[in-house]
Amino acid sequence: MRKLTSIVAVALALAALALTASAAEAHLPDSEVSENRDGRQLIIKTYTLPPCVDPGQLARGPFSRGGYDYAFHSIAMQEVPYESRRTHSETVTVETPSDDLSTVLGALGATIPYDDGSYAGTLALDHTTLRTEATGHSTVRYTVSDTRVFEGLERNDPSLIPRAAVKNGVTLDLQGIEWAVQGTAIHGDDLMPTAYMATARYSATASRRVADGYATTATYTGEVVSSGVASIVYTVTFVGEPVPEPEPEPEPEPEPEPEPEPEPEPGWPARRTLRVLAAAALLALTVTGLYLLLRGNTRIYSMSPADGGYALVGKQRLTARDMTIDLLSCDRYPKGTAIIAIRRATARRLFGRTVKVRFRNGYATHLIEQAGNAEYTFRIPITNEED
Repeated sequence: MRKLTSIVAVALALAALALTASAAEAHLPDSEVSENRDGRQLIIKTYTLPPCVDPGQLARGPFSRGGYDYAFHSIAMQEVPYESRRTHSETVTVETPSDDLSTVLGALGATIPYDDGSYAGTLALDHTTLRTEATGHSTVRYTVSDTRVFEGLERNDPSLIPRAAVKNGVTLDLQGIEWAVQGTAIHGDDLMPTAYMATARYSATASRRVADGYATTATYTGEVVSSGVASIVYTVTFVGEPVPEPEPEPEPEPEPEPEPEPEPEPGWPARRTLRVLAAAALLALTVTGLYLLLRGNTRIYSMSPADGGYALVGKQRLTARDMTIDLLSCDRYPKGTAIIAIRRATARRLFGRTVKVRFRNGYATHLIEQAGNAEYTFRIPITNEED
């Protein structure tokens, strides 16, 4: 029983490996031309690939087609550039000690550079977007002082001087008085003052709220540009040599028939081994048959809008009884152009037959020809169709 389980595991592993290998995808050419130039038979293939794809994958090994053995000769490339422009805005915040416009503009600057790795350019300050606000407030104490002069006083009496004064809405207290004689008269032999001038000094402590600083936000706007290589067009050339005629092989001499070995006597161990081997062989044949019967021999590709390459959108089975490829049954309906790839063995069996391709709005036909030693491909444009 253990031996039977091991055989079953090996058979299933081989079947899974075959299915994985059949799922490997290759780059499909945009066009393929076969011509004879200066006495040389050439096949020229054109590919349009993203810049990240290694072109070394296009230099495939030798292959045969139409009575020629082809080998890689050369590859040429041409970059397809792109340029994209758009308007971009950035908001900048700066802090200044005052809200004076000249101070704010000096901190901002007229332009700033912009580069996000894809787009780059220079952005200019939009003066209409300036917004300045205080970042905070503090209480500041200060002294308010004033001096008042009183003239023509009859005597130097402090009671004639007001004890308080008001300046800028702040009440000030009298701090001191300085007296001066403003007029005199003679009384007898003495010179007596007749008028006085008083200089009174007032002061008081006041407070007010002041801003700690100012923050200004501004918007910079300008045109930014993104440029680079969108794709690369590769032209791959293969040179063919005529396939030599095979020499006839000599007829093998008949070998003497081996003498039959004596059959072992049947017993329980021999019968059990035969049953295990027969079950394993039947299981392997069943797995292989199901794989060959159910696998698709025709693949449908569609151009991918993300990277400009081609993506597999469906697999179908093409037979001599059913020569129809239904694009409506694909996982995703092809866009722009559909690439039909038929396996080499299937294309050889169906050589000279006409394939019918079903669209949403009708059908198209294609005659299978040049069924050589490589996978047979052809392109079907999809136009005038609405999603």
